[in-house]
Amino acid sequence: MFPAQDEPVTVPTIPTDLGVVSDSFDVSTITGSDILFALAAIVVSVVLAQLTKRAIRRVLRDIDGMPVLSGDVIARMVSYTIILLGVVVALEALGFSLGPVGAILLVVIVVVVLSARPLFEDLGAGVILQMRRPFHVGDVVEFGEYQGAIEEVNARTVRMVSVDGRRVHIPNRTALDGTIVNLMAQGARMTTFVAGVEYSTDLDRAREVVVGALQSCEMVADEPVPEAHVQEFNSSTIDIACRFWHAPGVHEEWRARDEAMRAVKRALDADGITIAVPQRVLWRGDGA
Repeated sequence: MFPAQDEPVTVPTIPTDLGVVSDSFDVSTITGSDILFALAAIVVSVVLAQLTKRAIRRVLRDIDGMPVLSGDVIARMVSYTIILLGVVVALEALGFSLGPVGAILLVVIVVVVLSARPLFEDLGAGVILQMRRPFHVGDVVEFGEYQGAIEEVNARTVRMVSVDGRRVHIPNRTALDGTIVNLMAQGARMTTFVAGVEYSTDLDRAREVVVGALQSCEMVADEPVPEAHVQEFNSSTIDIACRFWHAPGVHEEWRARDEAMRAVKRALDADGITIAVPQRVLWRGDGA
């Protein structure tokens, strides 16, 4: 059942040479020409990878039914493979032999990691956004050309619904690096518009009428108090800037602006103050 005490026991050996990394590497044998060759191999591989990636994108773009994202992933993986081959050649030139299995493993691992880099960046940016919380679900924000309400913040993207009903997906890394204006951060949003009056207008009276009209609007906030200021002397009008605050939100802004402008127009008309329009005088000579 058990071997005798004097009987030798045979222990199976595990092979250590799998061809992953060679056991001979001497730094003292590296020459200047080896270093130059290694650097040249990396530079050439990077340039070749960029040219190949552009060529693949152009070719795949002309294929009907090929998604843009899939074509970009294919081009990126091919370029990464070329760069990794250049790195392998550079290591071989320096005397560090990976062996066939090691070279394949290195290429596979690095290509997978580099291809998944945007995913890792989005995940990391998502963690930072959750910690900073520059906006919350339901907030109305401006991001680039888009304006709308935040619908969801997940591990990879910020999803918002724009004012025209489009659902916009913003990668977390883009949201973190870009400028997002939270229109609801202060609890109220300021809106302005200009009313031009004639030069014969009593400006102090016009300001009083405008402020009173703004204060009568339901959607205009009581605090901060609405304001009216003379802004500019134009060729045929004096511009009065009307400024007021209202509840944040895109639709609230439109409704508040509409209510405020109609109220100001009615109040100025009732007080006999004319909203001026640009005028142009044409002179005609006798011979014209």
